Amino acid sequence: MSKIENSEVIRHVLRKLIDISSRKTTKGLAISKIDKLIKKLEEKYDFLKHIEIKDTRFLEMDEPVTVMSDINVVKIDNIGEALYDIIKTMNFTLGKDAGHFFIKELKSRMGRDYISTIENMGLDLGLMQLEFEVNELTKKL
Repeated sequence: MSKIENSEVIRHVLRKLIDISSRKTTKGLAISKIDKLIKKLEEKYDFLKHIEIKDTRFLEMDEPVTVMSDINVVKIDNIGEALYDIIKTMNFTLGKDAGHFFIKELKSRMGRDYISTIENMGLDLGLMQLEFEVNELTKKL
């Protein structure tokens, strides 16, 4: 397995998040939510300014996510933290019904090489799913 660049990992994860979210809502709304989330998280993760999200419904292009190569020099731990926050927030915004399967679906659609790469970044989707389930059980108690 060759090393996957940070920019490609982020692009891949964001595409999958948009794909999964757009099945629960519209593609335009999913893209808009991701765009707002990235802009909000730029305060915490400065390197997210190197990501551009476009609503492709009105453009002659299919790719809503552009990630500049500048992001490839960012420490992988920082990328992992940012992806964790993005996934956690998207999961939360979809509500508990959609959110229950959100992380599982993301993990199943990511691909083995990407899963391995994000685990090296300190992001374990299996553990994240467990955290979500524990939080939901705690709310019920």
